[in-house]
Amino acid sequence: MTNQDNALPMTITKKEIIKEVSDRTGMDLHTVRDMVQAMFDCMCEGLSNDQHIEIRNFGIFKVKKTPKRKARNPKNKTVITVPGKRHIHFKPGRLMKLRINETIGESSS
Repeated sequence: MTNQDNALPMTITKKEIIKEVSDRTGMDLHTVRDMVQAMFDCMCEGLSNDQHIEIRNFGIFKVKKTPKRKARNPKNKTVITVPGKRHIHFKPGRLMKLRINETIGESSS
């Protein structure tokens, strides 16, 4: 799906995911909302503890670390230390790649 105004991809929100899961399972929205939030909380907690999250046929979430480094201010040539960072990396699973590529192939036909 694309937004007709500016041809950007549509964003699916957490609220829409909860509604869709509720519709598919027949469970009430409050229960599904609590379950989805608990899942996201568990994922965030695991990632903050440097654990990998592997969801078969979906993908792997892991934290990658960027070490601190030296950088130079181009205006005054002073050297500064840029602190290291942690960022989340997602590697899609094989079946997800296949499904996404099938969708792209169908839409371009």
